Amino acid sequence: MRRPVPVVLALSAAIVLAGCGYEPEIERPGAASGDSAPPAPAASTGPVSSTPTFTPEGCPVDDPAMCEQAAFLANALVLSDGDAVFDLSRRVSWMCAELQRELFPQCGDRDRLTGYVIANHRGEFFVDTPADYRDALGFFVEAVDEEYSDELGGPQMQILGVSSCGEGPDASYHVVYLVGLGDPESTLPADRFLGTYELTMEKGEWAVGAVYIGLLTDWELVLDDPLSQIACGDIQPWDGATANLNPPQSESQPTPIPATGSS
Repeated sequence: MRRPVPVVLALSAAIVLAGCGYEPEIERPGAASGDSAPPAPAASTGPVSSTPTFTPEGCPVDDPAMCEQAAFLANALVLSDGDAVFDLSRRVSWMCAELQRELFPQCGDRDRLTGYVIANHRGEFFVDTPADYRDALGFFVEAVDEEYSDELGGPQMQILGVSSCGEGPDASYHVVYLVGLGDPESTLPADRFLGTYELTMEKGEWAVGAVYIGLLTDWELVLDDPLSQIACGDIQPWDGATANLNPPQSESQPTPIPATGSS
């Protein structure tokens, strides 16, 4: 199989062209290609363990500020806490004239994209409104199907580790995860999803700059080994983390994330 350029590299190239900044939105799992995605289903929160798992000290990156945010994010994910993930996310505003149109389908009929970035396995980016992004997180984070299992384990959020991309001020870090998701209002079976939350720095603050998600089987169409190649590969595990547990959130609080935009 021909190995494509990781989607994160496509986003990085688009950001370079954007200059002042921009934001993409990605279609939700199961949605048809196009400018918008159907509303994501709501779901109940998954099981919770009483043992904290992810700490900044166990983070495999030598950046305390980033690790503080990454630990809070990882614990929010295993807690199925979509609101906490929303609070950790950065809102953007980008001019379509500064973007690579083939990566941003919404620019076909818009001049500016404003909202929160979601990306799919094909390297296409979409920008959701705050309300739509919250709905999307309601599925991505909270729709854990307690009855799902496969050769990779149970349905609970599994944090595989952190993939580092770039160096210096342009570096970003992907928290990579697996999860079994299902629509509680549908008769369709649950499925295995693979994704990342990319933490980027802007104005001295680390925040989720983009969410990448898709069916594991879809990632297998574009990567030989998605579990090791997603983002920038070289996924480093979180020291001391326990797999398949949903621990309570870290007592530390995330740094407030200001909205950003181009002028």
